[in-house]
Amino acid sequence: MSGNKRPTATGADKCSKLRDFVLDHLGMLHYDSGSGEVRDLPSLDLYAQDYLAFAESELNAFLLNNGGRRHLINCVAHLKRSADCQLDTFLHVFNLYKVFHDRNLKFEKKLDFLAAAGVFSSRSLKRLNTIRNEMEHEFAVPKVGELEVYYDLVVAFVAVLQAAIGERLRSEHNFSIDDSNGKWLGSFSIKYEFDGPLIKTSWQLSEEEQEMQSSIEDSAEFAFFFRVLLLLGRLDTFASTRYIALQLTA
Repeated sequence: MSGNKRPTATGADKCSKLRDFVLDHLGMLHYDSGSGEVRDLPSLDLYAQDYLAFAESELNAFLLNNGGRRHLINCVAHLKRSADCQLDTFLHVFNLYKVFHDRNLKFEKKLDFLAAAGVFSSRSLKRLNTIRNEMEHEFAVPKVGELEVYYDLVVAFVAVLQAAIGERLRSEHNFSIDDSNGKWLGSFSIKYEFDGPLIKTSWQLSEEEQEMQSSIEDSAEFAFFFRVLLLLGRLDTFASTRYIALQLTA
């Protein structure tokens, strides 16, 4: 297309460019097509759901036996393993595990990325990590009520990450930009490329063309692009434009 073709954006302005464009045209985006690829899960002897089952068994044993610190401690250990396992499985699927491993980024930093990407509630993540650290680093025996909260948080955490893993089947989203009368004005696309990994986005509107990409080398920028990818993937399902707008400005 001829006209005012803008160069590929670089630096810190990419997130604001992407945010502003999506917010300005959110009500005009209509899902056109999508694609993706099936990614293998890491080969493990046990997965997050297995550890959840072990934790539930220990919790039930504690309740049936009217106490027993051993069951509480075993329950905590299995819940910690379940959260760790699901988090690393998520990172493996999106080809992010090696990056975090090579940079020696621990559980807290991984949670920070999930919060920035909007994968899981940052408030819930903070509570999850606080309870986990108290039990792990202060050798505190959990109270039953606190353990039940921790159990429910880990169950939710595992479920949300499994849903996000399922969305790898739709790692590219293409939209048309239409006016209120249904007239085509342009197009918008966003794609997760597992090799790299990279997230690429482009749009064409009137005489404007824009292409941008983000790599995990800039983790904050990449997390925002990831947030946009996940949110727009839900635009034609259960997420309203109002919800998406709120999440992009949070």
